Amino acid sequence: MDVLANVLGVTQLGNTMLCQSELMAPWGLDIDAHTKTAVHLVQRGVCWLRLEGEPEPMRLMPGDVVLVGSGVRHYLTDDPTTVAQPWEQELARMKERLASMPQPASSDTTVLLCAAYEFEQDGQHPLLALLPKLIRLHVDYSEESGQFQALVWLLAHESGRKLPGSEIVIPRLVDSLFVFIMRAWMESQPVGAGGWFGALRDPQIGRALSLIHENPELPWTVESLAAKVALSRAAFARRFVELVGEPPLKYLTRWRMSLAAKILKTTSESVDEVATRVGYDSPTGFGKAFQRYLRVAPGRYRSAGHSSQGTSGHLSASHAAKAAAQQPVLRAVSGS
Repeated sequence: MDVLANVLGVTQLGNTMLCQSELMAPWGLDIDAHTKTAVHLVQRGVCWLRLEGEPEPMRLMPGDVVLVGSGVRHYLTDDPTTVAQPWEQELARMKERLASMPQPASSDTTVLLCAAYEFEQDGQHPLLALLPKLIRLHVDYSEESGQFQALVWLLAHESGRKLPGSEIVIPRLVDSLFVFIMRAWMESQPVGAGGWFGALRDPQIGRALSLIHENPELPWTVESLAAKVALSRAAFARRFVELVGEPPLKYLTRWRMSLAAKILKTTSESVDEVATRVGYDSPTGFGKAFQRYLRVAPGRYRSAGHSSQGTSGHLSASHAAKAAAQQPVLRAVSGS
């Protein structure tokens, strides 16, 4: 089983936004992300990125892609000494500034393609809970990067245009961008590296994760999982915690709750039926586990706005309209 795809399908990407910006020095963006995860791709020019709490900024060059973890405030500036302003105000100011002057030479501007994700069930799965504060990649000209470049070109092409179907196309492309970044980052990690991503590449722990994701309803125990991957109970439990960051049965429960949350909001199945589907014989036991992990009872989770509407993982019509209005904040620039 493709565990990453399985996780992304259940722990859905929530609202997504895309913005392509052309910026002329001096400029500085203060991005207070709250619960959002941000992606920034430098298409032209250079800029500096600093995470809140980190003393040293990093220089970003054309082709650099950074993913800033959920809720991490950060600053993008033309120069390390530039004082950043709230990003919405700065983009509006830049729009007016560019509109009042002749077309600047391309060498005088920086072009950024930025996306923001707000995950549903944020922090309820190691994919999100263990995501590092910063992932930095570089898009080179390898065969694999060619696919990434094609995706970026499509995003750039769509971002500044209100074409028919854009509100469907853009969220799917932005979702794909996140998957490409996750895939590239996972492949860049050395074999044996810790964390949930590293665990996927470990032959035995990766197999155990696949078993859990493929059949979460089965009565798994540490012993039964260890036997399936040909490890002793003690060795399996120790290795699982080292790589995943939590014991096997805690991970199993967390995954069952994520799966149950999706079923509750996307189907009309009863709570009893959902409990059975995720491996609970007792609805009471399921309800206690659900409330412990998501801090709300299953029935209340479904009725308190967590219904099936708008759960495709893409923009709702109203949000898409709002996002479309925000996308051409600055002069549209074709993909490079």
